[in-house]
Amino acid sequence: MNQIILASHGGLAAGAKDTLEMVLGDVSNVHVVSLARDDKEPITNKVDAMIATFNADDTVYVLTDMLGSSVNNSMVELSRNGAAFTVISGFNIPLALTLAMSPAPIKGADLAALINEARTGLTNPNAPVEVAAAPAKKAKASRHSSGPAKIVLARLDYRLLHGQVVFTWTTKVQAERIIVVDNAAANDDIKKGALKLAKPQGVRLNVFTVERALAKMDKLNTLGERVMFVFGNTAEMLQFCQGYKLDAINLGATANHDGAEQVGGKDSSVFFDATQKADVNQLLDMGIKLYVQQTPTYQSVDIDAKL
Repeated sequence: MNQIILASHGGLAAGAKDTLEMVLGDVSNVHVVSLARDDKEPITNKVDAMIATFNADDTVYVLTDMLGSSVNNSMVELSRNGAAFTVISGFNIPLALTLAMSPAPIKGADLAALINEARTGLTNPNAPVEVAAAPAKKAKASRHSSGPAKIVLARLDYRLLHGQVVFTWTTKVQAERIIVVDNAAANDDIKKGALKLAKPQGVRLNVFTVERALAKMDKLNTLGERVMFVFGNTAEMLQFCQGYKLDAINLGATANHDGAEQVGGKDSSVFFDATQKADVNQLLDMGIKLYVQQTPTYQSVDIDAKL
């Protein structure tokens, strides 16, 4: 049997399953996994637990909301770590319908053809024979031959490179290079591979340990690029700043967990426990501006006093 897991942020996956039920009736082979803002449990745990309930000979497809999202990145990483399922990003209803109705697994060239067919559903119905224009050539990001780097954003985000960074912040600050500073990711080829899939086109990406990032700063300051830093946790962010002081840091998102408190207002995705607060307080002592802001459209909330 084909088992379909719809995985998304918020209620998209549940809404899609509801639509499938209206069309097909029984969709007992379609399952929903959602990631909420304040979830304490990783979405990978939910998927692992769900797959454990399937039969060993089932073929599993995980359909995610969009390429580059934190949900998709987590599923890619999980599959590359040995979990037996196929990830398809950016699903739509025609794709989910076909997989749910198929009596046999769809793989290889047949799956590629199905994905291409699903893309045809994205169209302007008032101009069905409209010939798509050739995509405009993307202007190459300017690259100076020399000069110090311009650090356009330094962000704390446990999800590292994902939708909010790729689709909002990178465009907002016009970053030419993203440097992810995270010891675990830098030492894990599977994590690095997932991050490269999420990388925006035309933007260079490095995934460094703290030590290597600090060692590269002299060279970086000869390239004259617009650079965005993304840190995975407060401890490594503090360690980096102790070796190379940043002017300001955007507190974007940390995982909610036991003992953590929300920081920056009710719409914030930042949760700090006592250890994380101590790291942040040291950054404040260094004179670094800290502010909570999930995306550029959210209000920026300054952290002026120690936590």
